[in-house]
Amino acid sequence: MLRPLVPILPIVVLVTVPTARAGACPPAVALAGDPELVRAVRDQLDARGIAPELPSCPAVRARIEHRGAVLVVGIDRADGPAIERAVTGPATAATVIESWTRRDVAEPLLATRAVPADEPAVAASAPPPAAQGIQLFAAEETSLASDRTVWGGMQIGACIMLGPICAAARVHGGKVMSWPASWSAFSRKGAEVYAGVDVPIAVRWTRLTLGFAAGYGSMFTRHHGDGENMGIEISGPRAEVHATLSLPLTAHIAIDVAATGELTQATGMETHGPDSPDPSIVFPDEPRALFRLAIGVRYGAL
Repeated sequence: MLRPLVPILPIVVLVTVPTARAGACPPAVALAGDPELVRAVRDQLDARGIAPELPSCPAVRARIEHRGAVLVVGIDRADGPAIERAVTGPATAATVIESWTRRDVAEPLLATRAVPADEPAVAASAPPPAAQGIQLFAAEETSLASDRTVWGGMQIGACIMLGPICAAARVHGGKVMSWPASWSAFSRKGAEVYAGVDVPIAVRWTRLTLGFAAGYGSMFTRHHGDGENMGIEISGPRAEVHATLSLPLTAHIAIDVAATGELTQATGMETHGPDSPDPSIVFPDEPRALFRLAIGVRYGAL
């Protein structure tokens, strides 16, 4: 009576062994993304008993990356589109990933709940954090003036964040590089100093900064027939509006592309040199407006 049972035993063993092996698989995650972030999150997961991907065990696939100033965790799902969450650091990222590997944690967190009519829904992802600290910037400029001259120069400046706005100071300097035919006997250079307010706005992974500034400047015009230091200096108040698009390269360095519109006003004139300029020479008027394009570098907490 026992002989019919003997052939069945190997079958029972073969069926039950894979089941036992599958039950022994630990929670596992396959991480991808920025190498530095992956290492930091991997350390957090190892401390919580979440293993890396194993050949014979299923694993949740996750990625982690910086998008500007925001840390984003993405979870790939076989039954639907990937899910993304904005987090504050590697520890929070590890908690989000752990919730998808441990079903006893994930199911209560992801259960569908009705939202009361008088309770507004909370957005899933947090907005990019506001920039903080001090920023320094420098750029080369090309300017087109209202008198049809083209200027070449540069600007340098600094910006201190005060909540959502930035108190900024900047200096422009340059000289005329191209001029109309009536300008062939003259050269001109100028400089301005400004103080104003900038408002940075997060646009995906970039920052758009709009600003206004007021200041004071001067332009020195020299006739080529006079001495090197002889000429006329015209000075007065200045006002400008500007827009800058910052493209982050790292957490502290960005490429700036800027456009500026400037208005000038002549309120003072001073003659330089031991002798007065020849009264028969008619010096060109100061331009009343300049439009600047600049590209440069910004450094600081972005």
